[in-house]
Amino acid sequence: MNKESPPYRALCTEFYDLDKPLVPEDALQCYLQYAEEANGPILEPMCGTGRFLIPLLKHGYDVTGFDYSPHMLKVCRKKCAEQKLSSNLQEATFETFSLTELYNLIFIPSGSFGHLITTEQVNQALTFIADRLKPGGKFVVEIETLKSIREPQDVWRGRWVDKPDGSKIVINILSRFNPITQVETGLFRYELWEENVISQTEVEDYHVRHYQPAKIEKLLEEHNLKIIGKWQAEPHARIKANDTDAVILYECIKN
Repeated sequence: MNKESPPYRALCTEFYDLDKPLVPEDALQCYLQYAEEANGPILEPMCGTGRFLIPLLKHGYDVTGFDYSPHMLKVCRKKCAEQKLSSNLQEATFETFSLTELYNLIFIPSGSFGHLITTEQVNQALTFIADRLKPGGKFVVEIETLKSIREPQDVWRGRWVDKPDGSKIVINILSRFNPITQVETGLFRYELWEENVISQTEVEDYHVRHYQPAKIEKLLEEHNLKIIGKWQAEPHARIKANDTDAVILYECIKN
C-alpha cells in the first residue's frame, strides 16, 4: 500500500460512519456466534471505525483490531472511550502489525478483503493470517464476487447522508471495472454541503478486487486455510452459498 496516500480520510470516514452506524442484526449475530465458538483472543484486521469490533467488545470478547486509516481509528478509539471499552488498536497493515499473539479467530467482514489489490498484498495478508492463527483457529472472510460489480459502469451516481447539524455529506461515484485484473476502480468525490455551499471536498480512488470463487478458494487452500463452510453473506444465516452469489462468506480452519 502507498503510505503517502492513506485511504479513508476525514470526510470519507464521517460519511461511512453516518451511512453505516450499526451492524445489521443478522451479521452481528453471525459474528457473535463465531466469537463465542472461538473461546479465546480474536483479531479483526481492517477494523475501520469499529462497526463490528465494538459490539464484540461490548459483549465481553477479547478483540484486537488494526487499520491503515488513522481517521478511521480515531473514530474507533473515540467510540471505545465514550463507551468505556478497553480496546487494543493499532494503525498498521498486514506488513507492519507488531503484536505477536496468536488468535483463535481472525475475521474480515463486509468485503474489506477486496481492498487488497495486488497479488503481493493478498499473499502477504493470507500468510499473515495463517501464521497468526492458533492450530485449529478459524479465519472468516467475506468475499465480493464478480456478481457484486457496480452497475451501471462509467455513469456518475450519488447520494447523501444528513449530519446532526443539518448539513449534508454528498458522495458522487464513477466506477469502472477492468476484466483483466478483475479490479473495480471508483472515483469517489465527497462534498460537505453547509447552507447550500460546498465548504469541503475530498476525492479518492477506491479500489475493489472481485473474485471468481474458484480463484479465492485456491488461494485460501494454498495458504493452509481449509474451507469448512461456504455461506451466503446476504443474509448471514449460514445458508450454503453458490457461485452466483454476490458476496460469499468463507469459514476456514488452519490445518
